[in-house]
Amino acid sequence: MEHSCEITYWHAWEAREFAIAAARVRGFYNAMRRVIVVDGTFLKNKYKGTLLVATAVDGNSNLYPIAFGVVDSENDDSWGWFFRQLKVVIADCQDLAFVSDRNASISKAIGTVYPRSAHGICIHHLLTNVVSFFKTKGLTALVEKASRAYRYTEFQERITEIFDMSPELGRYLREADVRKWARSLFPGSRYDIRTTNPAESINSVLRIPREYPVIPLLDSIRELLTRWFYERRLLSSKHVDPLTAKVERKIDRRIVKAKGFQVYKVDNFRSVVKGDIYDCHVDLERRTCTCGKYDIGKIPCRHAIPAIYSRGMEVHRFTDALYSTAAWRTAYADSINPIAVLESEWNVPAEVKLAKVLPPKTRKSAGRPVKRRYESVEDKIASSQGSRRIKSISAAVVELKDTREEHAIYPSSLLCVCICLCFFSYCF
Repeated sequence: MEHSCEITYWHAWEAREFAIAAARVRGFYNAMRRVIVVDGTFLKNKYKGTLLVATAVDGNSNLYPIAFGVVDSENDDSWGWFFRQLKVVIADCQDLAFVSDRNASISKAIGTVYPRSAHGICIHHLLTNVVSFFKTKGLTALVEKASRAYRYTEFQERITEIFDMSPELGRYLREADVRKWARSLFPGSRYDIRTTNPAESINSVLRIPREYPVIPLLDSIRELLTRWFYERRLLSSKHVDPLTAKVERKIDRRIVKAKGFQVYKVDNFRSVVKGDIYDCHVDLERRTCTCGKYDIGKIPCRHAIPAIYSRGMEVHRFTDALYSTAAWRTAYADSINPIAVLESEWNVPAEVKLAKVLPPKTRKSAGRPVKRRYESVEDKIASSQGSRRIKSISAAVVELKDTREEHAIYPSSLLCVCICLCFFSYCF
């Protein structure tokens, strides 16, 4: 009306949807890998409930939260609602991928709301089930190796070993859909994100705020994101290398591993690289290597790096643009702003003011409130290995004898024990 233009209702609606998407997820579309990790975690306030989280990972491997939702529990209706709201700002497309646990409601909602996207499951959850239901020694390690394999032939070797040792486990893994957990068979671009750790890390950061009521919880989330965006904007602005800090370090490690490799050029882009376990064929134009790591991770592997340097070119030219410093800065160009209008000045519709919203019925749980999540099988294995190392170090230190008395332990020895234990805890 202000500009004397007449448009249809649907034209106006599409313009609104475009504006919302552009404003809310500009950083995701311009600078993020198209992989969204979703997970749910329990709220620990009086009225309970569940916090649903969708997060991505930026080019510097930092968490980039996209959406939060508070629901009564993880069920079909809750996850269906969550993904429908997410679709308002992130459209369904073939280059989009989701990673989650094996929750049936998540799988159903993704299939309904995002039918064109790919869906992968967290390998940690799958391994936990393997440990729980299949007791044969060595099976868990084989499944883990099969999931990590970059090459299809290597995956086939591992899965054949699994079937030979336990046909029941082999059938279980087939039913879980190998395309969802095997890195070499995933149909979309997963960018080497194989677990729900990004979303679970967000849940861990919010461990204390999850005890708050909903409004203070959301305020805490907003404050956290405000701080993260400011700190990362400042850090990226000072970074001078063409690729993000963590990717530069990863490439440096691969350069060291590539020492001694021999490059035999085929044409302007293709090479055969020898010197590793097996010869690899590198195609810089297509950004592929027969080892599989370049194709999936989108960062030059240890075979592609010498092929690039042999042509007098720079590695960053053959790395995915989402790992560039420019994309890193774009991701945090905008700020997460506080609500500028005081609550007393909010314009609340009359029907909302008149609505009577009653709190859900509550019942205090028996026993002491649980503050931390239960340890997974992998956590227990890691902690047991760590405790054994501490005991071995402590025993070795105690065996050191003072020359003045063979079996006496003097304060200097005790100090040595403390220093070694502190150093061990710092390293591990």
